[in-house]
Amino acid sequence: MKATRFTPPYHDDAIVTWLDGEMESEDARQFEQSLQHDEQLAGRTEELRKSHQDYQRAFAPLLDEAPLARMQERLEAHLAANPSPQARVSRRALIAASLSFLVLGIGVGYLVRTSSGEGDESAQIRDLEAQYMSLYSTETLVDADSAAPVLKRGLARTAQDLGLQLDEQQLMLPGAELKMVRILRYESMSIAQIAWLHHDYGPMALCISATEMGDTTPVKQEKRHSMNLAWWNHRGHQYVLIGRNPASELQATAQALLRAIG
Repeated sequence: MKATRFTPPYHDDAIVTWLDGEMESEDARQFEQSLQHDEQLAGRTEELRKSHQDYQRAFAPLLDEAPLARMQERLEAHLAANPSPQARVSRRALIAASLSFLVLGIGVGYLVRTSSGEGDESAQIRDLEAQYMSLYSTETLVDADSAAPVLKRGLARTAQDLGLQLDEQQLMLPGAELKMVRILRYESMSIAQIAWLHHDYGPMALCISATEMGDTTPVKQEKRHSMNLAWWNHRGHQYVLIGRNPASELQATAQALLRAIG
């Protein structure tokens, strides 16, 4: 199979491939030139460099136990039917996939949408977000770099990719510490993930993605992958608050965020 080629703008899969020394030499030279003058790229690269060991330890048991041979076989069959430039898969690439919001799980192929049995795309996105958050533990966020410049870069990316202007003050929640703001990607969709560490219930995240539903809807509740969800639509975006908080408390937090962001 052909090696993956990377060109600007660089996303997380490209950064991790470069960190792992797996990028084609020509692409690597171009990437390194970009690092010298692209402050945002340099910051994200350093963030992934620092966090990789924590993610690797977190996902290593899943990768060790996963039926990699069967997953690779299914991947190759999928690629044969649907040619794609994303053709190389390694243990490191699977970790990169999770960082970039590509789903990792038993029977789920790399870069392949999960089959939730739901035709509603917004419901499928909520299902993916809940599945991803179900992997989070307190240890996932406790050492995340939540310095003001890092959070500011995440908010700038949110404005750039989703056209949504947010500031830290809007995201302050009682009993929870703001730990991370970053852009995740699933297929061609950008998803802003704003993550807190709740003092009582652990990781909690607000995932924001574009939607064709322009009207504001009331906050609704559901449960997916053992996670509680409170979600709503507002001015062309879907907001999904996910956590292990009791449903009633998550609902109240969602209402507070709706008021602050709206």
